[in-house]
Amino acid sequence: MIVLTGGAGFIGSCFLWKLNQAGEQDILVVDHNDSEIKMKNLEGKAYVDYQDKEDFIAALRQGKAAKKVRAIFHIGACSSTTETSAEYLKRNNFEYSKTLCEYAL
Repeated sequence: MIVLTGGAGFIGSCFLWKLNQAGEQDILVVDHNDSEIKMKNLEGKAYVDYQDKEDFIAALRQGKAAKKVRAIFHIGACSSTTETSAEYLKRNNFEYSKTLCEYAL
């Protein structure tokens, strides 16, 4: 299985399309569903499941990865230039990435 974080965003969904073009369909899309646009980005694309980013990282921390993961493409992060919460950025961009890295290692 391939894990694609940020897979419902604009760039992530384009990357999902590219993976599909390469014949990949065993893909878990991980994202935060905070808009209808994100879900529309997934229309017409092949993937086996969608999981909320918080549920996914909690499962990793508890050692409950559902299937063997052969690749992680981490495109999920807050890229807003107007985000003012340093705590949110630390948790979302740094700690989340660190947990993914530890799992991958």
